[in-house]
Amino acid sequence: MTDGRPVAQQSLAAARGIEMPDPDTLTGPQLEGWDCALCERRLIADQLLGTVEWTCGSRTREVELWVCRPLCGDGSDGA
Repeated sequence: MTDGRPVAQQSLAAARGIEMPDPDTLTGPQLEGWDCALCERRLIADQLLGTVEWTCGSRTREVELWVCRPLCGDGSDGA
């Protein structure tokens, strides 16, 4: 399903059926896009997994989560 969006604009998580990580369990470097949101390795080549809402104190913001390219072994298809 495309949820009314063109397939090209769907998140990688939606397209691959990957469950988005809980932002409260991610490290600072994962939330900032330095490390993979799935396997925690430093990103050299990356791709956008999708976005999550992350709350710190009383402030909530939308955070882009980035993952390895090609997709690391923690992706649901074992790539």
